[in-house]
Order: sequence, then structure tokens, then C-alpha cells
Amino acid sequence: MKKYFQISKGKIIFSLMALVLFVFPLIRLILLSLTKEDGSFSLDQYYYFLSDSRALESVINTLQISISASLISALCGIITAFLVGYTNIKYKNLIEALVLMPFVIPAYVITLAWTGLTGPGSVLSQYLAAHMIPGIDLFTIHGIIGMLGICHMSVVHVTVVHMLRKVPQEVGWAARASGCSQWKTLLKVDLPMVMPAIAGGTVLAFLADVDNFAIPAFLGISSNIPVLSTYIYEKIIGFGPNSFTYGAVLSVVLSLVALSGALLSTLLVHERSYQESAKENFNIRIWFSPPVRRVIEIGTVSLLTIFSIVPLVYMAITALLRGFTFSLDAECLTLDNYIFVFTNDGVREAVINSLFMAGTASVICLILGTLIAYMSVRKQSKVASFLNQCASVMYSVPGIVLALALIFYWSQPIPGLNTGLYGTFTIIILGYITRYMIIQIRNSSAAFLAVAEAAEQAALASGSNSITLWVKIIMPQIAIPALAGTFFIFLSALTELTMSSIMASASTKTIGLQIFNLQQAGDYSLAAALSAVIVLFMGIIYGLQKLIRLLLARRKTYESDN
Repeated sequence: MKKYFQISKGKIIFSLMALVLFVFPLIRLILLSLTKEDGSFSLDQYYYFLSDSRALESVINTLQISISASLISALCGIITAFLVGYTNIKYKNLIEALVLMPFVIPAYVITLAWTGLTGPGSVLSQYLAAHMIPGIDLFTIHGIIGMLGICHMSVVHVTVVHMLRKVPQEVGWAARASGCSQWKTLLKVDLPMVMPAIAGGTVLAFLADVDNFAIPAFLGISSNIPVLSTYIYEKIIGFGPNSFTYGAVLSVVLSLVALSGALLSTLLVHERSYQESAKENFNIRIWFSPPVRRVIEIGTVSLLTIFSIVPLVYMAITALLRGFTFSLDAECLTLDNYIFVFTNDGVREAVINSLFMAGTASVICLILGTLIAYMSVRKQSKVASFLNQCASVMYSVPGIVLALALIFYWSQPIPGLNTGLYGTFTIIILGYITRYMIIQIRNSSAAFLAVAEAAEQAALASGSNSITLWVKIIMPQIAIPALAGTFFIFLSALTELTMSSIMASASTKTIGLQIFNLQQAGDYSLAAALSAVIVLFMGIIYGLQKLIRLLLARRKTYESDN
């Protein structure tokens, strides 16, 4: 009876966690979109949506931008995946690092860097003007598409390169033995086998484009190019009549677009699931002659450097300028912008807030996510698996929709109970936990699947208690992949903008919101200086992560050898 009670209590806790963190907020959002101010059921706001020309323009822009950008991401990601996965080019680690940079660095920092590089008075603009070439204007729908395409090409690259390596090399040998040329084998045999991965990666890029708030906000708000995420933001911060109710309607529409893409992605994953268990083959399959190889290497590294590194370096340098015209003369340089970053009370408060909230959310996700993964993998808990699925769905929901759902729910979780959480640290931390929990669950689940259960069973058989089991057996074995997920959550939450743009108050501003406000106010140099410092800080954090993983791996190797 005692054991049954403990199991039931665990199921209750996991069920409540799933409902409170993931299910109830979305239900509250949907119900709010269907009610009037007096609480009665109504579809009036949906009828108004169908007659709102700006809302329809936002939907069209969202679809047009997301589809176009995902196709650009697919083209670039497929090319880099093919070069890294199949060919004999060198510098593959460097190429992959350059491809992943726009995914790691916040999109608003990349966008800010590019707007500086292409803006009036920049070196590029001066060069184009001198040669009578039209300048590059990123504050257009094409500029938004281009930035999204660059930032999310890594999503397609990662998806496709792993699947390319899993294509059985024997199939290619058979095709070559049958008389097919190298390139015909690639097009007729390999490409069809990885097509589900290409389609799945493209859909994932589409979802990332739909979810992205930073790039459309930085480039579209000032140029009056609305998408659903920025239109929701405009409605909520406007505090007009029925703004929250109408924001809920827009959020439901945006969620339907995103969840439709997520469903399509799931179907595509199932199509290629037969190949997921195959081992990756790193053998070279396409050989280029030395001259061709060198041209491809130089061209690929140069283009990726121009896309990923040059704008960031230029941004860091322009933060030293006194004016808007680029010049490296001593009288034109100043450290005032960087001094402002380190001495301004508002910036300092935003940094401290982000560190505190990101750190707290990361630790909670590490504990809860690892526990959920353990219950799901080791105990085969159906409730833990349900919680896992709920967390996965919430990660597919656009960030601004999730933020609204949490605001509506946690402000009054029970009718008549006003929590006063809106605008506090607590609700933002809850947002980060809800948003990024699935990352920790998946990393910890992968760790448990890779570790044999025999050591845990032996420890329990020898009389070890639960605390000893976790401290001495489980934690050392899963530390590397589990902490990798925690590091990613910390950096994502640290530089997050979408949710904090509507969840934060004057006393809970974050780093992303501070940079966004500086950019919207026209203080490009200050925003560039703060962004440069953040990129440097993220580089240090990633370096520490690599060092910790290396030390843990060496320790594990040493213990296994002895």
C-alpha cells in the first residue's frame, strides 16, 4: 500500500507539473480569445480579425517571409552539408563552426551587425556608392528574408549532414558498378534517400522563421512591415480596448501556423526514422581535384566569414566611432560607448537580471529535466512521457504566444486569485523553464540511453540509497550531455528577447530588451557596444563549456582505464 501511494504521489506531481506548466496556460489563451470583457462566449474578435486588413497583411507577410527564408536556408544548408559530409575538402570543423555561428549568436545581434555594415556611412556603402552600385537596404521585406535565411541555415545543415553520413556507402558502390557516374549516383541514389531530411530541415527552418521576433522587429517595425509576432507585440504594448483579447486571437492564429509546420516536421521525421538508427559514415565519397578543392575551400570559408564574422567585427569597431562615418583616425575613435556599457546603471541592472533569471531557470531545468528523463527512460513512466510531449509542444509554440499564455494564466491561475506575477522575475523564470525544459529533457534522455543500467542495478543490489545512487553512479555518467543542455539553456535564456519583450517590466529588463530599446531609440553605437560585449561573453562561456567537457571526458577515460 505504501509503495502504491508513493507511485500515485509521483504520478500526481508529474501530472500537475504538465498541466500547470504547459497545458493550462494554452487553454487559458484559447478561452480568452473566445470571450468578451463580461466573460461571455463570443467569436466577435475572430470576425474582427477577418476584417482587419493589417492582421491579414501580417499573416501574408509571415507566410511569405517564412517560406522564402526557409528555402534560402535549405539551399545554403544543403550545400554546406554536402561539402562537409561527402567531399574531400579541408577545414570542415571551421566551416561547421562558421555555419553554426548565426544559430548560437542571438539573431538581433547578427541583425544589428548587418545593419551597421550596410548602413549609411559604412565602408560597404561608401564602396558601393563610389562604384555607382545601389546600396543594400535591409529594412525591407527582402532584407528580413535574407537575414532569416542566413540565421537559420544551420538548422538545415545539421539535419542534412547527419543523414548524408548515414546513407549506406554500399548503395553508392552498387550504383557505380552498374555504370552510374559519381554525380548521377549522387542525384539518383543519395539525394532521394536524404530528401525526407532535407524536407524536415526546411520545415524546421520555417518554424524558426515563424517564431523569430527579433529580426522582423529590428527591421520591420520602423519600416512598417508587420508580421504576426510583431503585430501581437504592437497590440499588447498598446494597451488599447480589447488589446489582450485580440492579442490572444492573433496568438491562436500564429500558433496554428506553427503547429501545422511542427506536425509536418513530425511526419517527415517518421518517414526517415528507418535510417535514424544507422551509424554515421565519415568516409569521403566525392573527390575533387586539388585545384577545384582549393577554390571550393577558399570560396566557402570566405563567404561564411563574410556572413558570420565580418559584420560582428565591424560592429565592434563601429562602437568605437564618434560619428556615423567609418574612420580609424585617432580623433574619430572613443571608448565612451564601451564605458557606457560597463558603467550605466540601466545596462548593469539588465545584465544582472538576465544572469539571475537565466541561471535560476537553467538550474531548475537541469534538476527537473533530468528527473523527468530518468523517469521516462529508466522507469518507463507514462506520465513522464506525457510531460515530455507537453514540453515538446510548448517548444513548438512561438515564443511571443507562450509569453502571452503565461501572462494570462499566472496573473490569475484561479478565478479571483490575483497573483501579481506580471512583470516580476518569477513569471519570466517560469517562461524560460516552460520554453527550454524540453532541451534538458532530450539531452538527459540521450545520456541515460547511452549509459548501461547495470551499474545502477548493482548499486541498488549492494544496498545503496537513492542519494548515493545519484551522486556516485548516475551523475558522473550523464554529466557531460546533461550539462551541455544546461549551458545551451543558460545562453538562450541569457540573450532571449521574444518573451521578455512583453513579460518584462521597468525593473526586470533583460539584455535583449536593453539592446532592442537602444536600437529602436536610434542609439546604434551603444547597442553595438553592448552587443559586442555580449558576443565576447558568450565566447568565453562556450570556451568554458568545451574545457569542462574535455576535463570530464578525460576523467571518465582515466577512471575506465584504471
